[in-house]
Amino acid sequence: MTDESLDQMRERLERVRDDPQRVLALAGEFLDLASRMVSRAEKLARIGDRTQARMVDLNRRLRQQEEQYRGIFENSTEGIFLADAAGRLLTVNQALVELLAPPPGPGAGVGEAALAETATVASLFFDHADFRVFEQVLQASGRVRRMEVRLVTPRGPVWCLVGASVIEPDGHVVGMTQDISARKALEDELVRRATSDSLTGLANRRGFFENAVRAQAAAARSRAPLGMIMVDVDHFKNVNDAYGHDVGDAVLRAVAGRLRDSVRVADMVGRVGGEEFAVLCPGTDLAGGEELAERLRRALEGLCVEAGGQCVRVTASFGVAVFTEGLDPEPAACLARADKALYAAKRSGRNRVCLDCGLWPALRGGAAEMA
Repeated sequence: MTDESLDQMRERLERVRDDPQRVLALAGEFLDLASRMVSRAEKLARIGDRTQARMVDLNRRLRQQEEQYRGIFENSTEGIFLADAAGRLLTVNQALVELLAPPPGPGAGVGEAALAETATVASLFFDHADFRVFEQVLQASGRVRRMEVRLVTPRGPVWCLVGASVIEPDGHVVGMTQDISARKALEDELVRRATSDSLTGLANRRGFFENAVRAQAAAARSRAPLGMIMVDVDHFKNVNDAYGHDVGDAVLRAVAGRLRDSVRVADMVGRVGGEEFAVLCPGTDLAGGEELAERLRRALEGLCVEAGGQCVRVTASFGVAVFTEGLDPEPAACLARADKALYAAKRSGRNRVCLDCGLWPALRGGAAEMA
């Protein structure tokens, strides 16, 4: 009961003190009011007890959750970091330390605090363009779900899967990283197998044309010439018939090696058929392609493959064409013109270079007798 309520009750008692009936009635009101006040106080006490019990239980649950999250943070095999809104690392877990930190020197240790003190989120990225994309997505949506990037490590850039979320209201960022370098290596190996020739180690037809598509696009953008050379081993069927397929395979490997060793750094050699090879020559016009093809022809002319104590010598015929915008919608069109020039070389006696000058007729009809 407040002081104001007591004052009001005292005034009422003063007014009715000469009337016993009214005094008794007023006393009853007072007792009823006191009873209600006691009941209210008891209810408030019970509410307070329950509230306190709930607070104790809530604190216990919060401690449990904190311990659970701390256990996940410390024992996770995935790297976890916490950064402030400016991108400064506040803390990182041991998994991220083991991925990113250099090995400690004598008497020195590298831990979460040491890495966090010297790094920012941006400094973790090998390619700053990747970080800009990461930052833009995070700012736009508040979350980066799955982004494949290369992170900086002591052993060089490592492919990782990165995700992050913004924590309101302070704008802190919690992120996770997963080392996927083994998976990427497997993917690269699968691509290599799909685009490489198992016999010679050169690009196979698929791999050659994938590179040719990129080279053609680059040549179109820069308006630079792009040459293509078709190579066909002369009389290869006779080699197989006379010495067997094992020697034939050895000849193909030797031809592939000689071509690979004789081209320029920017050029690319591929095996596009049984005994057919192709050379992609960026920045090369028809005259330059002819010069390169002649050098390759001489290199193969001096090739000797041992077979049963004998020296198997081979020659090859060459056709040269240059990518022409508007005439060659795709690399296969240019290569087809180089192929026509090749068969002109075959018709002219083999072991020679012929150019595509837009004048050669389709000569594939004589392919059988010229093999």
